[in-house]
Amino acid sequence: MCVMVIGPSGAGKTTLLKALKLLEDERPLRKTPFFQFSGKAIDTPGEFFDLPRFYHALITVSSRSQIILLLIDPTNLRQFPSRFTKSLRSKVIGVISKADLVNEDRIKIAKKFLAEAGVEEVVCVSALTGEGIAALKQKIEKSIRRCVRP
Repeated sequence: MCVMVIGPSGAGKTTLLKALKLLEDERPLRKTPFFQFSGKAIDTPGEFFDLPRFYHALITVSSRSQIILLLIDPTNLRQFPSRFTKSLRSKVIGVISKADLVNEDRIKIAKKFLAEAGVEEVVCVSALTGEGIAALKQKIEKSIRRCVRP
């Protein structure tokens, strides 16, 4: 299983991978300067999402994953390019991070932005409180089972 996480700088990509136990790096959290490959995950630099000229790199690397988690931070809402997920080669699950820090209105806007990007499944999580982490793990495992048939 390989899960890739994509999203803007500061959205909580590395924190989420650690909460899902897909990234076993024990070093303190810091800015991810380049793609970080582990056996189970691909952590991406937020700058590669922030700057459209790097989208081709995200799209190319996405072919190495089975599942892509597209993160949005509802405390700092930014729209994704319309139908962005259509260019990715793997199953995409939308993840609203930091859900414990915002009200329902911000969650609704985040869901709308993910839908406009082409995301069909969305999970709200908080890596800090653990909210939604088990549900996201289940969605990932269910999607992997669909990808890998016995």
